Amino acid sequence: MKTNKILTTGLGLLIALTGVFGVTACSGDNGAGSASQSSQATQNIDVAEDLENARQTVLEALEDDDWAQVMLASDVDAPTVKYGLLVMPYTYSEATSRVQGTIEIDGDKFTIEADSAATGQTWKIDQDGTITEVTE
Repeated sequence: MKTNKILTTGLGLLIALTGVFGVTACSGDNGAGSASQSSQATQNIDVAEDLENARQTVLEALEDDDWAQVMLASDVDAPTVKYGLLVMPYTYSEATSRVQGTIEIDGDKFTIEADSAATGQTWKIDQDGTITEVTE
């Protein structure tokens, strides 16, 4: 009876320890990578939403006419032509400290820059929606 109890207890402890070590090993490998990836994704997401909205605003402006420049401004309520360029209503969130106001259009190509309020990093989005960090 004692032998069975000792074997059962020993086997139970061995299985439990193997499970604990296995979970610890797996979570240790993924945890470090996930934290880094999550941090990078958070930086991108804050500015990305405002950049996507700005890009969509410019694309809407280009649906009706071929403009050489489109201005994004918070002081207009509707699309307005001022000084020979189309001014589109646009506001950005508190996550972004600056969004480029005047967008140069070259054919169907353009980029829009924005600065992250949290990190100060500058990001840009192109007409296709690709977001990249601007480096000096």
